[in-house]
Amino acid sequence: MKILAIIKAALKKAGIPEKYAGKVQKLFNIESEENLETYIALFEENILPDIEEAEGSAKTAAEAAAKKAIEDYEKQYNLKDGKVIEQKKPEETNTDDLSPAVKALIEAQGKQISELTGVVNKLANSVTTSQKQSSAVALFKEAKLPEKWLSRIDVNSDKSVDEQIKELQEEWAELRQSVIDDQVETGNYRPNQYVSKERTEKEWADFMNGDKEISKDASVASLGLD
Repeated sequence: MKILAIIKAALKKAGIPEKYAGKVQKLFNIESEENLETYIALFEENILPDIEEAEGSAKTAAEAAAKKAIEDYEKQYNLKDGKVIEQKKPEETNTDDLSPAVKALIEAQGKQISELTGVVNKLANSVTTSQKQSSAVALFKEAKLPEKWLSRIDVNSDKSVDEQIKELQEEWAELRQSVIDDQVETGNYRPNQYVSKERTEKEWADFMNGDKEISKDASVASLGLD
């Protein structure tokens, strides 16, 4: 039996999804069954909780973004439950019986109203953009993403801000996980010396942005593992 199949069987026995077999093998450089139960226990206790947390956050964000996208689409195209909302047509003003002077006055007023509507719409669009930017900043801070990434949000894009943030959250989760893989590949990951410690979001941001004081410790594994 190949070692990967043996690891899958061991994971299944421990109640851990078999999909992590490849990651376990890579993390501990497993080539035989020796100390396999110890490696599985270390993975379950020290690594798996962070991976599941990252996956859960990405799933929640995806569900929220999908719901918001549907709401935005229905609002944009005047839909409710996938059906067009019927609107009453405004009654047309009959000017056939009016004098030429009154007709001219009505037409002039109509032109003024049209011009004012254009100005109001322009101002409204400017205000809307400002409101979108404020809302985007609030959502971005709530998502706890690196501050440098805020410039990647386009409030006037066809893609909603929620959807853009969801994509950035998925990228952030992948970056956090990549730190574990990098530590393993360089041989600096030391599971037997693991001590649980929560890393703050600022520390994570500094780490991923290349802060030398944060990232210089080669013994630090991903997802807040020191």
